[in-house]
Amino acid sequence: MSMEKQERTRKIRNLVFFVAFSLGVPWLGWALDLGRGADPHNQQDSLGWLFFLVSPLLAVILLRVFAGDGWKDAGLRPHFKGNGGWYVFALLFHPLSMGLILLVGSLLGVTKLAELSAGQLSLLAGAILSLSLSSFFKNIFEEFAWRGYLAPKLANLVSRPLLGHFLVGLVWFGWHLPYYIVLMAPEVLSKATALALAPFLFITFLGIFPTAILYDELRFRTDSVWPAVLIHTCANMFFDALIVQKVFSLPGVFAEALISPAMFSLASILLTILAILWLDRKKMKKESSHA
Repeated sequence: MSMEKQERTRKIRNLVFFVAFSLGVPWLGWALDLGRGADPHNQQDSLGWLFFLVSPLLAVILLRVFAGDGWKDAGLRPHFKGNGGWYVFALLFHPLSMGLILLVGSLLGVTKLAELSAGQLSLLAGAILSLSLSSFFKNIFEEFAWRGYLAPKLANLVSRPLLGHFLVGLVWFGWHLPYYIVLMAPEVLSKATALALAPFLFITFLGIFPTAILYDELRFRTDSVWPAVLIHTCANMFFDALIVQKVFSLPGVFAEALISPAMFSLASILLTILAILWLDRKKMKKESSHA
């Protein structure tokens, strides 16, 4: 076997290990919780929650340190120079898209907005700030795996970019399954969505692919994982703050699936696709200017 084929085989083997480890270990943690009589819904005493959070990044560390992947393509440097616009985009995309969806829903008479006094706005701002650190920390674990490892590795192996994005989204969705199905208590999930579990998973499945494309492209445009960490953090902390402070309400599951500010409502999916098309247009303009 040639050196080139050996290297390709090693990369594929490492990717298979990464996927199997990232997707399998959280289920193992849940099974261990049941075996020792622990409550898998209790984050403070659950191996399932611990394994769920750390499994992707732990797999990355093992592969980069011990299996020959190294750190060259990890995107750990922020590369602020020349990429300020992308960082601004990462900071503003989700807050602006959520605000637009709430505004349109309110104008259509679908979304009911709470009356936000100065005190309530202060509470909302405080909730956003209080959620920022935990969300940022959580998304380092996530994005160092999905955008720091999986996306560049697949881009190196798969000739079609859309296929690479699709595979990232597929693994990302698979990693979320134990979180939604067995680790998150049903009453906690019901605070974030009125959808039953099956339709919620279906719309999440649909929405995670354009989100993967957008986050992957930010990582590739900047050669850094940090814009992906930033945009993911903003998505989590702003939406969670809207839920905690009960800023909006929707009349039913159809309205929620259609026009919720949640990342994977149909309205959010549409705005994400429009952002992807805008990114693609900018890329084509840049390429044509250098031709």
